[in-house]
Amino acid sequence: MMASKVTITPYGGLGEIGMNCMLIETDSSAILIDCGLMFSELDHFGVEFAIPNFTHLLRKKDKIRAIFATHGHEDHIGALSFALKAGIRAPIYASQFTSLMVRERLKETGLEEVVPLRVLHSGGTVELGDLKVTTVSVNHSIIDSFSLFIDTPIGKIIHTGDFKLDASPYFGDVFEWDMFKKAGDEGVLLLLSDSTNVERENHGLQDTAISERLEELFQTARGMILVSLFSSNVGRMANIFKLANKMGKKIALTGRSMEQNVRLAQERGAITLDTSNVIDIKEVDRYDRNQVIVLSTGCQGEPRSALNRIAHAEHAHVSIGPDDLVILSSSQIPGNEVPISKLTNELFRRGADVLYDAIEDVHTSGHATRPELKKLIEIVKPKFFIPIHGEFRHLILHARLAAETGVAEQNVCVIQNGEVLELHPDHYQIVEEIEELRVLVDGREGVEVTKDILRDRRRLAEMGVVFCLIAREKDSGKILTKPEVLAKGLINESLEGYMIEEAVKVVEGLISRYTKELKHGVIDPALAENIRIDLRRFFDRNIGKKPTVVPMILDV
Repeated sequence: MMASKVTITPYGGLGEIGMNCMLIETDSSAILIDCGLMFSELDHFGVEFAIPNFTHLLRKKDKIRAIFATHGHEDHIGALSFALKAGIRAPIYASQFTSLMVRERLKETGLEEVVPLRVLHSGGTVELGDLKVTTVSVNHSIIDSFSLFIDTPIGKIIHTGDFKLDASPYFGDVFEWDMFKKAGDEGVLLLLSDSTNVERENHGLQDTAISERLEELFQTARGMILVSLFSSNVGRMANIFKLANKMGKKIALTGRSMEQNVRLAQERGAITLDTSNVIDIKEVDRYDRNQVIVLSTGCQGEPRSALNRIAHAEHAHVSIGPDDLVILSSSQIPGNEVPISKLTNELFRRGADVLYDAIEDVHTSGHATRPELKKLIEIVKPKFFIPIHGEFRHLILHARLAAETGVAEQNVCVIQNGEVLELHPDHYQIVEEIEELRVLVDGREGVEVTKDILRDRRRLAEMGVVFCLIAREKDSGKILTKPEVLAKGLINESLEGYMIEEAVKVVEGLISRYTKELKHGVIDPALAENIRIDLRRFFDRNIGKKPTVVPMILDV
């Protein structure tokens, strides 16, 4: 019997920017599209990023025939190693450059041999049970990006991945309009389309326009040129390397991911380096400033990045000042507005001329704008439409655009992470809602930050911590030393000495009572707990805070 439905489950990326991950399945087969992470706004609590919760997905692991990575950005491939660690075993399919980036991520965690990593070129087809997947080239802010055309038993599904329309990308294939038009003419059941830039009314700039403007700026620069961009933007980097060679300038790289991705781009053949023009970052001061271009990571204001250290005069080898030109050739990831603003202000304080996309044409987004999204819908002519990859407002606006562009309103569906959708040839329905969709992660090794751990970290950050140390004779129970009290993140420096002395007196009162009972042969087992309670009450009474109190009784 022919299958009558396809089930679509988004585990991330719908209702948020990042952590893209979606399962498409029939009764007998399934594919996972992307498996990304999302950088966390809780970094100050030690939470570096969030990844999908694979608990529900693991129930489907025996059906998953393959994992497809649409492109190499972290919000699409950054959680692959965690998926493999969780127990998902399926070959990974990716484009040439994406496969190199996946390979590096898996190497870092010792997982490069766990599943096959297979390279696909545009137009490549893979048959996986009753699913057939064809890769179609699209433009994005990283080279070798794909859309996926998925032939299912009930019709064709197109998953755009992240895309933009650029007739003249600096490197790589152009958007394959003919493939989309052909699919639209033959009939597309469902279009899943990137929603990130649906709010923008104008067409995005072409790469050639950015390249021409960068050349003009480089020619008129009086001092050192520092360009910060996403290290995955290989096309832009290749453009800058070519301009440097043309102008006889030296290039230096700073930032681990920048160095790694330049190496991978060389392996891919996207960048050809003239080694005579590439210098070590340690050698920058050996050259005239107007002869040096520095490529740096950190365009999103990351606190530990190379650019942030430069902006705060903390970089070991690069400094900026008057006459230097700083170009932030990137867009702002939603949520990063504050750190980017602080970074930009610091760069201006150094006296440099700072240019960014709000005031100068030094960057173009990798996502299609509203008129481009409309054009795609018109060409594909899908029966059903689901907006993907965006915050909730983006999904709603994109859904409205689809209805305005000719998709029947009842066939436009906005779903969010965890909503399991069954698609039939003539209707759809939400059949399940999954909870606990994400896992907070501390470090690249993937240590989970549970709700209890996060609660404790919040409490420490907000209320501070007090340590109380006492030495006690192991056999007799006799207190050997005066108590030591140490407070962190709690007391103003001007009050610290006085408050600590008073806190010590509180503990000494408890020890005095403990010692009296000890003379009668009774060792109070609750001494540590009494210290914890009384010190919390003391600080609450005096400064209005109940810190975490850690009594440490050392039996020696």
